[in-house]
Amino acid sequence: MVDIFSFIFDVLAHRIGVRVLKLFSGGQFEGESGCAWGWAEVVGGLVLLAPFAAFITWLIYANQG
Repeated sequence: MVDIFSFIFDVLAHRIGVRVLKLFSGGQFEGESGCAWGWAEVVGGLVLLAPFAAFITWLIYANQG
């Protein structure tokens, strides 16, 4: 079961990363080679995890006072 969720997260992160990097590069980025695949997953993973990090940061900030 963990492998299925890992696969889904990897594919989703790759697709999001390719779209973001393609946007930043003006449509030049393909994301199909080994290193480009990895960078697309890193960028996509950061985009997917950013809302959770922002929420945790907001919770910490809200409980300060």
